[in-house]
Amino acid sequence: MTVEIKVKIAGQRSSRRLRVAPGTTVAELLRKVGQNRETVVVRLNGRIVAEEERLRKGDLVEILPVVTGG
Repeated sequence: MTVEIKVKIAGQRSSRRLRVAPGTTVAELLRKVGQNRETVVVRLNGRIVAEEERLRKGDLVEILPVVTGG
């Protein structure tokens, strides 16, 4: 069984729909889409979440780069 989520990666024109196992964590999703969890922030349904957060059917995941500078 899988659930469908929508993933938007900053800098890419469109979002994509992915199927993941129920209870997949944000960290597992980041590995699946090839993103380094130390260089991005994840917003889940409009709020910033920790990598332990579990995904549910219909979630919107936005992956945003961390910007640093001085």
